[in-house]
Amino acid sequence: MRAAGPEAAPRRDGKALRMGIQPWSSVKYQDNREAPSTRVSVVMDPVPAGRLLIVEHLSGYAAIGQDDVVDEIWASDGGTQQVQLPVHFASRPLNYGGGLGVARNHQFGSPVRLYVAGGAVITVSVDANTAGFVLAKVVGQLVDP
Repeated sequence: MRAAGPEAAPRRDGKALRMGIQPWSSVKYQDNREAPSTRVSVVMDPVPAGRLLIVEHLSGYAAIGQDDVVDEIWASDGGTQQVQLPVHFASRPLNYGGGLGVARNHQFGSPVRLYVAGGAVITVSVDANTAGFVLAKVVGQLVDP
């Protein structure tokens, strides 16, 4: 029997049981600067088998064509869970060259709560008329299911 928090009731020998909780993060980058499209996505590291990932925060930034707006940013576990992420601000125009040319970095992020099973992956996607690249970070806790 487990308690709601990281520590359970004391055992008969007086020592507390602890749940297996481990910090987890993944940072990934996808670059489409040479051939920008209307969507750029990044697939995060898979959740280790036999563990449950409780996602606490998603953030990052995406390079979007200078005169374009972000249509949508979202994260999904590939199943029934999906969260929309707000855009906070855009940088000054930056020249990335290649097919992307001049673009602005749009920062996004939010506290979230997703429960992702072992073996599953989280995909972070950005839609805009000219999507050049995305860097995304996922932070959470791995627990024993």
